[in-house]
Amino acid sequence: MNLTTLPSLIIRPAMSLLTIAAIFFAHSAMARDAGQEAADPLRVLAENLRPLNGNEDIVPRYNLSDRMERYGVPGVAIAVLKNRKVVHVGGFGVLQAGGIEAVDENTLFSVGSVSKVAAAAMVLKLQAGGLLDVDRDVREYLRSWKMPTSPGNAPVTLRLILSHTAGFNIHGFGDFSPGAALPSVYDTLNGSVPATHAPLRFLSKPGTRYRYSGGGYTLAQLVMADLTQQGFPALAREILFEPLGMTRSSFVNPLPADFVNIAKAHNGQGRPVALPRGYEAMPEMAASGLWTSAAELGQLVATLIESHRAPGGYLPQPIARDMMTKVNPSEHGIGPRIEGVGASRLFQHGGANDSYRAWIEGHLATGDGLVVLTNGTRGHELYREIRKAAADVFDW
Repeated sequence: MNLTTLPSLIIRPAMSLLTIAAIFFAHSAMARDAGQEAADPLRVLAENLRPLNGNEDIVPRYNLSDRMERYGVPGVAIAVLKNRKVVHVGGFGVLQAGGIEAVDENTLFSVGSVSKVAAAAMVLKLQAGGLLDVDRDVREYLRSWKMPTSPGNAPVTLRLILSHTAGFNIHGFGDFSPGAALPSVYDTLNGSVPATHAPLRFLSKPGTRYRYSGGGYTLAQLVMADLTQQGFPALAREILFEPLGMTRSSFVNPLPADFVNIAKAHNGQGRPVALPRGYEAMPEMAASGLWTSAAELGQLVATLIESHRAPGGYLPQPIARDMMTKVNPSEHGIGPRIEGVGASRLFQHGGANDSYRAWIEGHLATGDGLVVLTNGTRGHELYREIRKAAADVFDW
């Protein structure tokens, strides 16, 4: 990655979170355009946050460091896209409250349900290779688990599952603390210990209602594993991470001990949790288990925009455009949420695990986009302000 860093800075342990965040912004904010002053665009963004309900003409702008302290979020990473490329990427603050290790563009964060967009891209890559069809009943692909009978024995397709219109229950999952037993994919689907929820079952006839379901994505995960006879993390590495250069990203949970530069988990008061390791495990991988960085997640967003805009991308253009088309009656396409029309059309998805909040968006007409990763339970309040600042600063 061709990034230019500013000189390293020495930080005394006694410095406050606010001071550390402000100083480490100067250390880690990056730009990919060699002709620009490296930190300027993200510096401008970081000085222009405002409350969501504020009048932009009269409300004073806030500093990102102040807002991080307000929301108890010690670390933030941001990537900004322009014309289908990541042009600015950097980190703010520290990996763990009370520490001095800086967040940077390569810091790994848990991204919660943003994982679903990556999993959907994998499904569509398999379709592009002729290995599956998103409109065929998944019972044709399942080998190791029997799906409950659907109402009226209606077909259950990956298009329905990935757009949350298959009729399944299980909205989401809790995280698992260090040392806790982790459920297998079969435990998750069967609702058996150590899973902590009900079995996967139908609440409505497939194709008739929008009902968000992380449980459905766990079924999609098993479909891919059964079809390819590979473990899900290995399959992701082969067909998604390696082709896109996402060398640090992983669906392995918990992250192996040899991984470094990990943003640690914090509660709503900004205190470290999941100790002593410092982060939870999310074994429901396709639904919520992706660990990635701002730089690499930005690359995924850029890749999906590029595939939608032009032939010859990671996904064939017709498949990418299908991905970005709402599946009635859902607000999602095949994976991401879809908003707007014409020049304002975009895809987006948020992520919310217990101690992390994440956001991605890609503007399909302009090629602009944004990634925000945070390591605190109140990170969603912060990323909403960052989104607003990005729209102001980059004139979206």
